[in-house]
Amino acid sequence: MSIMSLISIDKLSKSVNEKEIIRRANVTMHEGEICAFIGPNGVGKTTLLKCLLGLVFPEQGSIKINNKILSESTRPEILKLIGAVIQFPPSISDMTISELFDEHYHYMQLKNSESYTGMLELLELNVPLTTKIKKLSLGMKQRLQLAIALSHRPKILILDEPFNGLDFDGIDLMKRIFTDLKKEGVCVVITSHSLSELENFVTSVVFMFNGETYEKKPVKDIVRAYSGGLKEYYKVLKMEGENIG
Repeated sequence: MSIMSLISIDKLSKSVNEKEIIRRANVTMHEGEICAFIGPNGVGKTTLLKCLLGLVFPEQGSIKINNKILSESTRPEILKLIGAVIQFPPSISDMTISELFDEHYHYMQLKNSESYTGMLELLELNVPLTTKIKKLSLGMKQRLQLAIALSHRPKILILDEPFNGLDFDGIDLMKRIFTDLKKEGVCVVITSHSLSELENFVTSVVFMFNGETYEKKPVKDIVRAYSGGLKEYYKVLKMEGENIG
C-alpha cells in the first residue's frame, strides 16, 4: 500500500532582507513521518515552516498540502488540516487560556468547549482556564500551544523548537505524543537545536545550510553510516557546506 504525500515543496526560493536564505528547495513528506529540519541559526528553518503555514509566501516555487496548492485563497481551508507550535505573538499575552481555545475552536468550527480541560490534561498542564497567557512560563506556553494545535485532530503538525523551556519530563511527554501521532498517520514537521533529542524519535532529517536544502535522509540510514549518529552527520555536512561556500 502506497504512503500518501501530505507536504510537497517544489523548487521553493525565499529571501529575507534581500538575502536568499532558501534556494530551490525540494522536499516531500508523508503521512506517518516525523521529519526534522536541522542546521545552524539563520539558515531558514523557521522561514520554511512559516511558508508551510502561509504566514509568508516564496518568491519562486510552490507548496502542496494534501495535494492542494497553498495560496492566499486556499490557505483558510488548508490550515484546518494543520496544527502548529510556533512562537506566541505578544498581542495575545493578555488573553486567557479559555479565550485562546475559544478563538481556535471558532476558527476550526469546533463546538465541544468541554474538551478544553481534556486537552490540557493530555499535556499535563494543570492550570485554570482563566489563567492569562502572560502568567505562563515558556514551558507551559509550549504545552498549551500543542494542546490547542491537537484539538482539531490535524493531519499535519508543524513544530518550531517545541522543546524550548521544557524540562526532561516535558520533553519526554511531547516525544511520546509525537510518536503516537506518527502511528496514527499524522505527518510531524519539527525544528530543534537538540540533535540528541531528535535522533531517537524522528524518522527523517533535512539539513539546511548556506541557502541549500539538502536531500531528505532517513535517520536509520544516518545512524548506520555515521558512528556518531545525527551529531556527526550534522558536523560533516556543515563542514562540507563551509568548504563549498
